[in-house]
Amino acid sequence: MALEMESLRSKRLAYTKIEMECKDNYSRIREIERILNEHEIIEKFNEELFRVLVEKIRVVSLAEVEFVLKTGVVVREIL
Repeated sequence: MALEMESLRSKRLAYTKIEMECKDNYSRIREIERILNEHEIIEKFNEELFRVLVEKIRVVSLAEVEFVLKTGVVVREIL
């Protein structure tokens, strides 16, 4: 019985963690959406917007990079 309760507590904790991550991602997406709606069509590089959207850049190879967005989405770019 004690093992079952511990297992249920562990599952509940994992579920709560996932739920909080989802809420956090949703909040970030809404913030990004708000920021994008404030800007008109982007015709050239916008450093402020880039900093708001991109969490980090990973160099995969000499010819490929990945942009990790603050929402968790990864965008690959071949140079």
